[in-house]
Amino acid sequence: MPRSSPLLAMLACLAAAGPARAQEPAESTVREAWRLANGLEVRTLDLPGASGVAVTLAFRSGSGYEPAGLEGLSELLAEVQFTAPAGDIPERTREEMASLRPLGWESRPGTRLVRFTEVAARAQLPGVLQQVARRLAGVAPADADVRRALNEVRRDFGSRLFGEPADVLYWRTEALARGLDDQRLVRLAGLAAIERHGPADLVPWLRRWYHAGNASLGIAGDLSGLDVRALVESLFGPLPGGAANPDTVTLRLHGVRRSVPWKGLESPVGSIAVIAPPLTDSLHPGFYASMLFTGPALSQSWGGPKPPLRSRFQYSLLDEPELVRFYPPAPEGSRDPEAVVGALRDMLALMDGKLVTGPMLSRVKRSVRWLVGGELPPEVRARLRTDPAGLATVANGMATRALWMGDAFWEGYLARFDRTLLGHNYFYSLINRPERQSTLLLFPER
Repeated sequence: MPRSSPLLAMLACLAAAGPARAQEPAESTVREAWRLANGLEVRTLDLPGASGVAVTLAFRSGSGYEPAGLEGLSELLAEVQFTAPAGDIPERTREEMASLRPLGWESRPGTRLVRFTEVAARAQLPGVLQQVARRLAGVAPADADVRRALNEVRRDFGSRLFGEPADVLYWRTEALARGLDDQRLVRLAGLAAIERHGPADLVPWLRRWYHAGNASLGIAGDLSGLDVRALVESLFGPLPGGAANPDTVTLRLHGVRRSVPWKGLESPVGSIAVIAPPLTDSLHPGFYASMLFTGPALSQSWGGPKPPLRSRFQYSLLDEPELVRFYPPAPEGSRDPEAVVGALRDMLALMDGKLVTGPMLSRVKRSVRWLVGGELPPEVRARLRTDPAGLATVANGMATRALWMGDAFWEGYLARFDRTLLGHNYFYSLINRPERQSTLLLFPER
């Protein structure tokens, strides 16, 4: 599935919501942050009354750390780490996770990070943390575990690159921007570079990447009555650390336009992945604010996505800040990617002349600043108390920020985000540059 956050729907609701209720307390959460002697970064957020507790363990071990010629290794390692047996903890499959963690779970390999999230009831937290720590101490995959993991990852890549059009538009625009041609896409989907790897090949990589010194732990939910610091210290403190992967992954992206015939389509569909300014650029908080307003406004103007599309706009700051995706309507019968490029350009031109007030932009910014470490607004806290998926997003965000760039960077980012006065249309000329657009049009194969 695309890496875009399922919070987009939540954000749209919050941006449209009215003022917070007066009876809500200003802040009813308690945050803690510390670092174990073995290097593990720990972040917790106590939200009394929440429906459960989300636990995220993140590692610097994504595709950006793969050696040349071993494409797909990071996803295979992630699948093995999450599912293989560890000590007295048996192996598990994706199918079994629905019953093992009915409140939710996720294994999310990315470019810089791999993140595992499990949501459980508060009473289950000690047991969940014990299992997470046991896996962090080291999994012991057998041949059957590796074969099963290979099959799962192969299906994932096949679905992303050759499956449902919505997934293909998301993933292939990134692949095109990174310079992957058709031959490399086929090789990647088939895991040709690593298909013969067994436990003996993978265990050294697992030991190198999946250890406490290369990880962060995020815990969010109802922690009342639990001494979480003591629990974490007792379970994770004795684990060995090690050298952390450097936080230096960068992507080299370029603009490209491509059209591909696609079986089963009744009408053409397209995607434009726009290369954003670098996250470390002082203007990036302004770009983020602009996209938070522009994306939903475009979606409203174009109308809701029709199958096979699922969205008109996707941007996930903590997953893939390099690319923001738009899915304009494609004219019937079009085979030229310029058709969707023109649809985006024309709509941006219309929006460029719209009057957007400061209070409107401030309202949008307020609804999302918690995603980069700001306090939780009352309406978000109220929703999180009944939304396990939202708790998972909070835990994921804490673990991500601690490990990627670090809390100090995100504090500065949030301050710039709060101060930015750039207009909603400041970046429209950048969005329209061909060299910053990876565009893909799928049209019906006749």
